[in-house]
Amino acid sequence: MIHDNLTGAQKCAVLLLLLDEVQAAELLRQMASEEVRAVGHAMISVAEIEPRAIDTVLDEFLAASKTTVALGGGGVQVRSVLERALGPQRAGGLLGELGPPVTPRPFAALEWIQPAAIAAMLAAEHPQAAAVVLAHLEPQRASDVLAELPEALQPDILYRLATMGPVAGVVVAGLDRAFEVRLAATPVSPPAAVVAGPDLAAKLIAMAPDQARLLAALRDLDPAMTESIAESLFVFDDLLKIDSRGMQALVREVETEQLVLALKGAGEPLRAHVFSAMSARAAAGMQDELADLGPTKLAEVRVAQAGIAAVVRRLADAGTLMMPGSTAGYV
Repeated sequence: MIHDNLTGAQKCAVLLLLLDEVQAAELLRQMASEEVRAVGHAMISVAEIEPRAIDTVLDEFLAASKTTVALGGGGVQVRSVLERALGPQRAGGLLGELGPPVTPRPFAALEWIQPAAIAAMLAAEHPQAAAVVLAHLEPQRASDVLAELPEALQPDILYRLATMGPVAGVVVAGLDRAFEVRLAATPVSPPAAVVAGPDLAAKLIAMAPDQARLLAALRDLDPAMTESIAESLFVFDDLLKIDSRGMQALVREVETEQLVLALKGAGEPLRAHVFSAMSARAAAGMQDELADLGPTKLAEVRVAQAGIAAVVRRLADAGTLMMPGSTAGYV
């Protein structure tokens, strides 16, 4: 592997692999959880790397460090490991140019905890303390935690977030330490179980070559659920993926009024695909009807489109046309 092909995570992985395990682990502890995951995967990919690529990464690191005030949350650790990683001669000049070390990010330990578990801890705290904690989390993670809090607490915490001024560092440090102590005394919960459902089933069926067989067998178990899955497998816009023979079969099956109404909300490529399955005279007549059709409620258009999608699924079950992406049962 050469330097030009390395990602940022891989370059970081190279630097960490040059350190001993204790020092590398301490630096990893200062990173955000998503950064640790990226670097962890990158360590595997740089297991075999050219020596000159390692030198180039080190040179790049030294050059970047000269214009950096502090190296993330691990400034203290970086100062203690540079000489061990790079050698006294190479790191001597750099050590004098580094700025003062910075403190670790507050509440970094919470980045590894499930939002529901964080919410359970915050629910027992004063709303102001909960607001301070949320203010230090990434916005998406803070939003996930807020959603897990009791609904009665959410408005108060949001109000405190919106009106919060500067918080003394000693207060933040105290809260951070209190949460670290609580986490240390609390057994780590296993990751939440994977939640499946109709959406996952639909994705698996969509990737299967024999969709019709799977849907038919599933329909014997639960017709209503199967219909819901089928609806997510094929929507009106997917008509573009049906071949000309299938479109001709569909056009013969659908009422003209329903098709005109459905095409009212369709784009030109889809309209052209439908018209190509008709005779020139029939296509011209339908184009005229579309032009004469005045403003139409979107809900009515959606109902017509859903009805046509249902006809497609019925014709596919009967073997009259082939669903997009499906080849089983056809020769």
